[in-house]
Amino acid sequence: MIVIEEEIMSFILVLVVAVGVASVISTLYALGLRLWARGAVEAESGSHVLPRLFSCLCFAACVVIVLFALWLMIPLFHQ
Repeated sequence: MIVIEEEIMSFILVLVVAVGVASVISTLYALGLRLWARGAVEAESGSHVLPRLFSCLCFAACVVIVLFALWLMIPLFHQ
């Protein structure tokens, strides 16, 4: 009975972490798109550098998270 409870807790933990990471990635990507569009609108006034910079940082954070997840899943990288 204890083994089943541990398996259920492990499943719940994996589920919570997966949903959390997916929501962080989607939020960062949506924020990056929003900032990129804001930079395009503000390009006429000349103040488009800061939104575009933060947009690139959001996209870079998405890439880093995905690469880290791949590193965790692929056992070849752990040798």
